[in-house]
Amino acid sequence: MKAISDFCTTWSREARRFFTDWRLVAMLLVIPLFYILLFGEMYSQHRVKEVPTVVQDNDHSPLSRQIVQALDATDTFHVTGAVADLQQFREMNWQGKAFVCLVIPRGLQRDVSAGKPARVLAVVDGSNMIIANATTRGIAEVVQTFSAGVSLRKWSAQGVPPQHTVTQTMPIEVGLRLWYNPTFNYTNFLLIGLVGTVIQQVVLMTVALAWAKEHEENTFPALRRQIAHPIAAAMGKLSFYVMVSFAMSVVLFSLPFGRFGVPLRSDVRLLLTATFLFIVGLVGFGVFISSLTRSQLLSTQILMLIALPSFLLSGFTWPLFAMPEGIQLVSKVLPLTHYLALMRNAVSNGAGWAFNMAELRWLFGFAVAGVTLQFLSVWWRFSSRTTTETPMEGEHAGTTGIQQATNCA
Repeated sequence: MKAISDFCTTWSREARRFFTDWRLVAMLLVIPLFYILLFGEMYSQHRVKEVPTVVQDNDHSPLSRQIVQALDATDTFHVTGAVADLQQFREMNWQGKAFVCLVIPRGLQRDVSAGKPARVLAVVDGSNMIIANATTRGIAEVVQTFSAGVSLRKWSAQGVPPQHTVTQTMPIEVGLRLWYNPTFNYTNFLLIGLVGTVIQQVVLMTVALAWAKEHEENTFPALRRQIAHPIAAAMGKLSFYVMVSFAMSVVLFSLPFGRFGVPLRSDVRLLLTATFLFIVGLVGFGVFISSLTRSQLLSTQILMLIALPSFLLSGFTWPLFAMPEGIQLVSKVLPLTHYLALMRNAVSNGAGWAFNMAELRWLFGFAVAGVTLQFLSVWWRFSSRTTTETPMEGEHAGTTGIQQATNCA
């Protein structure tokens, strides 16, 4: 009976401690529900729909226009316009305005009417395998179904019974050209995005823990005695963690490109510039969060909650245009979204500086905001008089003062 009583006492004690701590309640009961609702809404369309698509129509015939209309009528594709050549499509793809191009050759209607073999070409951005899988199947289904209907009408007009037309139809063939990842290589698809996510997680956690440790150990008074100006302290802290984190990032990038054979199709300086700006912003943001919490544990919890969904919300796997508009707005606020968009565009797709300026400007703004928040945090700590010295610091200060007095004597 004593054991049962002790069990009940312990159980009720833990229940009281749990429900009186809002952080534990939020961590175990509220946040998991929020995440599941968020991810459920993100995938609420069930599959990729309305993929931005352009057409290079070299035939300009009624048949080619009917094919384009049939393509646009599906929920998989959204035909946004026409292009003159594949180079124009490539530039639109680098800008994120189109992911599929249907090339209709000259003389398509003439060949179909004459019963000759006909072929259209589908050019697909293969850097995102989810988009590539959905669009390659969708184009094949649309074109083959459409061409089978054309052939059926043709043979029926010639008096061929419908049951015999199956063996006599000559559907329009679909050629596929998969850009950037023609072998559907999952390493090329995912590894670069995971490297960016690791950089974000490691930098945020390291900076936040280091700053929160300084709060907990109360070592700021000693720093104030050694350094007169808070800007110098902020610059010293910022530059150290940026330098160490940037060196770590260079090592991380050497593994995909060297060890695992991921192709680098753009200027490596573009990648390094974006990484540097990203790290500067992360360091400043990590310092700011830990300044608000002053606890290593709470800083870790908050940053984990922010970093956990950011990869899924970044659009690196599930495309942004397939998410609800509200979640798209949340995604576009996250710095990882813009960093990974630039990485994919530069590393996988080969886009240069001109086609990544929008993301670079956003990362620059993030870096400026991070530096500003970090400076404000350091300045506030320098101007705060609520911090008291630890006994060890007081003893050290007293010892230093005695030594200085002795030297003067």
